[in-house]
Amino acid sequence: MNTTLFPCLSSPVRINRMEIKNSIVMPPMCTGFATIRGEITDRLITYYAERAKGGVGLVNVEFTSVAPAGKVFEHMTGIYDDRMIPGHKRLVDAVHKAGAKIAVQISHAGRRTHSSVIGEIPVAPSPIPRLNGEVPRALSIDEIESLVAAFGRAAVRAEKAGYDAVMIHMAHGYLIHQFLSPLSNTRQDRYGGDIEGRTLFALEVLREIRTRLGGDFPITCRLCGDEYLKGGFDLTQSRYVAERLEENGIDAIDISAGTHETGYIISAPSQTPPGYLTHLSKAIKEVVRIPVGIVGRLNDPVLADRILAKREADFVSMGRALIADPELPIKAFEGRLNEIRPCTACNMGCNDRMYDQLDVSCQVNPMVGRESDFAITSAAKQKRVMIIGGGPAGLEAARVLSLRGHEVILYEKDKRLGGQMNIASVPPGKKDYCSLIEYYKNQMASLKVNVVFKEAGRQEIDETQPDVLIFCTGGRSRIVEQIETGNCPVLSAWDVLNGESLPGNRIIIVGGGQVGCETAEFLVEQNKKIIILEMTEQLAADMSTRAKKVMMDHLLQGDVDIIKNAAVKEVRKSEIRFERAGITQKIKGYDHIVFAIGTVSECGLLKDLGDIGIPTYAIGDCVRPRRVLEAIREGFDTAIDI
Repeated sequence: MNTTLFPCLSSPVRINRMEIKNSIVMPPMCTGFATIRGEITDRLITYYAERAKGGVGLVNVEFTSVAPAGKVFEHMTGIYDDRMIPGHKRLVDAVHKAGAKIAVQISHAGRRTHSSVIGEIPVAPSPIPRLNGEVPRALSIDEIESLVAAFGRAAVRAEKAGYDAVMIHMAHGYLIHQFLSPLSNTRQDRYGGDIEGRTLFALEVLREIRTRLGGDFPITCRLCGDEYLKGGFDLTQSRYVAERLEENGIDAIDISAGTHETGYIISAPSQTPPGYLTHLSKAIKEVVRIPVGIVGRLNDPVLADRILAKREADFVSMGRALIADPELPIKAFEGRLNEIRPCTACNMGCNDRMYDQLDVSCQVNPMVGRESDFAITSAAKQKRVMIIGGGPAGLEAARVLSLRGHEVILYEKDKRLGGQMNIASVPPGKKDYCSLIEYYKNQMASLKVNVVFKEAGRQEIDETQPDVLIFCTGGRSRIVEQIETGNCPVLSAWDVLNGESLPGNRIIIVGGGQVGCETAEFLVEQNKKIIILEMTEQLAADMSTRAKKVMMDHLLQGDVDIIKNAAVKEVRKSEIRFERAGITQKIKGYDHIVFAIGTVSECGLLKDLGDIGIPTYAIGDCVRPRRVLEAIREGFDTAIDI
């Protein structure tokens, strides 16, 4: 390891008796890999062991419930029974063997769970409903004391399993955070009222654990720096709580932010700048002497090292970045930055799936959760593989095929690789897709993939003489069908995002899905006046909720009008007609109409060739238009099969 490249990031961190070999920490992130009873599975163990093997200093195991009714997702880890200790021990041993320290985050969901998940009414400090409207039951004093004891017993189980530390979850709108926040705690007894009363539950949990584990066992916590809600738990209160926690024996504080209502802060989308929460850790460090960590789109080792150098934090928590590339630490310390698979902060594979009660995946890393199922090994027989199409599916297939020893020739009809990712990178806040394209370009070069920028047809196939043929020809912007356009100039959203100039100021966008809305956001930055016509009730239904929230804020700050349930029927040079609830309406006076009504598969060559006597695969949008996540996964799976 070259410690001179990132001197701060490679420096060890001491938390009580535990020394972490470097300053990169994997924060707790739910996976959905546990059993329905919360037991540790082989799949979960392999997932964490891969991150440890990749060079991270400390692995914090995800939200682990201290009570059966304390989970928020169905397949959430638990540590509420002694019978769970052996499973946790196997996890601890695997991570230790891979070279990292390991802690477990002990938690309780409180009102953030739902009766459909736990089979009973959720509990909370006060009977204040959560976002879905379910009203929790207020905890009695006796129940609060029982939960304090439950946290203590869970910590003892963690120690018996061999964990190096325990982390107490005091953030993200879960139970302890609910006690801390004046928006969720309206109690008038000793556990409510002013900030001192609202802090009592957190302190009692800490004291209970410290009493049970002794003075030298490392205890950390995840603390909310700011809820970002009016009248909520803010930085001033967080600084007070941090001081009290230090006084009562906490050994380190990992700062996060946001709560259930501000999930776009917890797992910020790509529109949010990297390192957006460092002001919080810096402010907390001013009032405590113990190590303070920070999280928040820290997927760049250069930025992370700079944060540590400026003493804005003592360690950095890299979450989604380590899902995307478990080897990020090793690659950074060895100077292989261009080999790091970048997280695009899309949330599609991780957070979105989690909140749908599904297991976690990743847009850019198709091995997530499947580490035990797949290994990129040398092929039994090396083949010449011809790939037609240099979008995400073709690029991932080329990468994996080359790693397996196959000879790969990739044809791309455009003058650049990336396919639709080039379009996806244009709207505000989407530059991470440029990083993903650069990653693949570097991979093609280092793996010596023969990239040919030329449209491929039968002649090129005959000349190449491949053993295997893979079609990744993608899709094209859907042609306006069944709508009379007359002689009105009509553009697609792809035309606009590819650089087609719109000299006028008043633009109508037909189609309010993600592409239409992001095109509107792109044009708002050019001070255009936008009208979006969406034929359904919901705008951007195909978009991650966190990214949608930020995007909608941008649109509403611009000159944008949105008309839903509007089915466009006719486009003329001077007006556009649409039907809404059976009534025809029209808009006059616009400079351009932009259609964003979907993608159609580009599969003409595949159909024209028919059976050519070569094993042939079709993957990505040329099969069915979907997302980058599915394209990359199909590219990976196909390459593994060949």
